[in-house]
Amino acid sequence: MLPPRFGHPSRMDPDTRRVTLLILAHLIVFLIAMSHDEIVAEMVADGWFLAGFAERCELLIGFVLFLCWGALTVRLLDVVKNAARQEGPSE
Repeated sequence: MLPPRFGHPSRMDPDTRRVTLLILAHLIVFLIAMSHDEIVAEMVADGWFLAGFAERCELLIGFVLFLCWGALTVRLLDVVKNAARQEGPSE
């Protein structure tokens, strides 16, 4: 049995923190994906990329964000599956 804690004890549970951080990471990746074309345009304007490579950079950043989204989703499903396994069958 866990010792009593102040506040809402389930907020301190490691699985709750993992799910919260994974959802926050999903939100961050989503926000970056929504504005990745503006990010590339600013990088071209600042001289990070040549204008001819802007479209390729947008595709590359989009692909990397897609991979990040997939990895976060797989990890979130693992955390949820492990939590369901620990709870046992519902009666």
